[in-house]
Amino acid sequence: MRKKARYRLGACILIIQMLAANSLPCYASEIGAGAYPTANGSEIGSGAYPSGGGSEVEQPPASAITSVSVSPATTVVSKGSSYAFVASVIGRNDYSSEVSWSVHGQTSQNTYMDGNGILHIGSDETSSSLIVKAVSKQDSGYSATALATVQTSSYSIQVKASPDNGGTVSGGGTVREGGYTVLTATPNNGYTFEGWLLNNNKVSSNSQYTVENIHSDSIYIAEFKAAEYRITVNTNNSNAGTVTESRTVKYGESIILEAQAKDGYRFDGWTENGATVSTDNRLQLNNITSSRTLTAMFTQTKYNLSLTCWPASTGTVSGQGIYDKGSSVRIKAVPASGYRFVSWSENGNVISTDAEYSVDNITREMFLLATFQRAQTYTITAAVSSGGKIVPEGKSTVSEDSGISYVIIPQEGFVINAVYVDGKSVGAISSYSFSDVKGDHTISADFVAKPEQESGGKTAGDADKTDTGDDKLTGTLQHLDISVQEAEQMIEENNDTELLTGAMETGDLKVTVYNDFMDTMGTASGSGLEEAAGVSNLKIIIDDLLTKEEKMEMLQGNVPVLITLSIANTDGKELQSTEDFFEENKLPGIMIGHYFDLWLSKSEKNEKQSVRELSQELKVQINVPEHLKAEDREFYILRVYTKEDGTQEFVQLSDEDDDPDTITFSTDKISPCAIAYIDWSEKKTEASGVMEDTDKDNGVVYVVVIMAIAIAVVITFWLLWYIGRKKKR
Repeated sequence: MRKKARYRLGACILIIQMLAANSLPCYASEIGAGAYPTANGSEIGSGAYPSGGGSEVEQPPASAITSVSVSPATTVVSKGSSYAFVASVIGRNDYSSEVSWSVHGQTSQNTYMDGNGILHIGSDETSSSLIVKAVSKQDSGYSATALATVQTSSYSIQVKASPDNGGTVSGGGTVREGGYTVLTATPNNGYTFEGWLLNNNKVSSNSQYTVENIHSDSIYIAEFKAAEYRITVNTNNSNAGTVTESRTVKYGESIILEAQAKDGYRFDGWTENGATVSTDNRLQLNNITSSRTLTAMFTQTKYNLSLTCWPASTGTVSGQGIYDKGSSVRIKAVPASGYRFVSWSENGNVISTDAEYSVDNITREMFLLATFQRAQTYTITAAVSSGGKIVPEGKSTVSEDSGISYVIIPQEGFVINAVYVDGKSVGAISSYSFSDVKGDHTISADFVAKPEQESGGKTAGDADKTDTGDDKLTGTLQHLDISVQEAEQMIEENNDTELLTGAMETGDLKVTVYNDFMDTMGTASGSGLEEAAGVSNLKIIIDDLLTKEEKMEMLQGNVPVLITLSIANTDGKELQSTEDFFEENKLPGIMIGHYFDLWLSKSEKNEKQSVRELSQELKVQINVPEHLKAEDREFYILRVYTKEDGTQEFVQLSDEDDDPDTITFSTDKISPCAIAYIDWSEKKTEASGVMEDTDKDNGVVYVVVIMAIAIAVVITFWLLWYIGRKKKR
């Protein structure tokens, strides 16, 4: 720059000299011919100058830009490539050809122009055209532009179905870069569309999906899933029967539904949306294409008729049971001694005052209550002549509407001559029964000696026996070859074990014990009278439940007797009121582990009588449930008994055996029970803690006592010293 300034200064001086000398113009061809200062101060340009006199010099013209152009003016470029542009600058004199480069219209930061005129196009460029601009550095008012068209790409968009048979797909193909395409998925029958996946990532749940701004090849998967349908199976009465469980099936599958009615119910058919679809209990559903709900319809065909006495133990009832719908049943109430029947009632409403009543057209569950009250009593007097006796003897008291039976027994060598009831002969009979007694009565008998023995070794009395068959043995007595008179005497003397054992051998008497805690069912027979399924004194039950008359009827095979004792595991179905009662009345520290029921009944003449109380204690043994076994654990039996007046009695019974795996207890009440226990190991731990605390407390007490004694001794000595001193004064 300094050199150029010197040239310019030299030229100016020369021009001034030439103007001054000759007044002549300076020609361009002569510029640069004069002397100019050199870089080191010497002169350049010396030589001949035009004549004319003088040495005047002219100023050289200033440099200027006249135009700028860019080549090529238009071109096509590709993404991710580079392209060179050339700028041509035209001017006057000593001008600069340098330009500044820039690019406009790009969308990517990776698209730019460098200082050498090279355009770099980013691979992510989305613009379709770019403006390249060159601006003269010498004069920014001169510039030029070029158009670069960015070549666009096309991409492949593929669509597939998964699984192949799940449905049809459409859309995709070759798409211009930055463009879009619409994908459509249509599921086949039995399938549902789940969504569009790209690279295993879910991009849409819509069956029609628009892919926008495409810049790469892609494969979209339409995911289909086999359709599933729920087959829901219900019943109109869950207690009436069993049905196939509800389940889920796939499209087009088949399923078989079955319904099985319980005893006392009838299957009527399958319904759907209120309409019957089949009356067969086995229904097959084929080619399922939708969810369905079917209901098994049952109708009750048998109903339970329950009978009970009020107050308890004031009588017996018969006729209860399960009966077919529409049945008619004859029920009967028999008052206990000292009571009379009052009425049959249901839900507090009296339906009959007859002890025998017909329940007609049973169409529902029924619970009938037989009410009794204390009755008027009457006396029946038995009198005999010599030669025999009437059993029972003497005067007997019977309740109004009840009855009593008598047996007439001749002595050895005598026969019955006549029996009189209220003074009227009823014949030479061996027994007589009063029923529906409503007043006092008498019964007497006459006996006569047997006639002399006739030829053939038979007496007339024996001939009568053979003809009438009055003394022919039957039932257990025939099996044991024991006469009626002998049997009655054995019963009177409470020496009837042989008779009862024989009755169990013949089946006239059956005693069954169900013990859920012994994993067995005991049936007493023969020597088993002493023990069956955890009950060691069954004879107590028999003596309590059978009167002398009932035993005789049974032994003669007239009235078989069934006695059932149940020790039933309630299996979590005990009444909440029972649980609450036990929890409220048990002793502190006692834990309840299991509940069970004791239940006892007697059945004869198709009549079933529940027994709630015994005159003697019954001894029962049960196994300890596995989940209750533990070391140092002591067991008890808790019992609740509801009395006739509604009050409840709570009793805690001890375990009478030393076996840790069994519990033996005695009870005279048949009622709900619970297995309870106390853990002594825990109590010992608690007790040891208490003793340690006690020892610590005792140590403190001992220290305090010793200090008190010491203080007392000191005070005593001081008082003695003080009193002695005063006396000396």
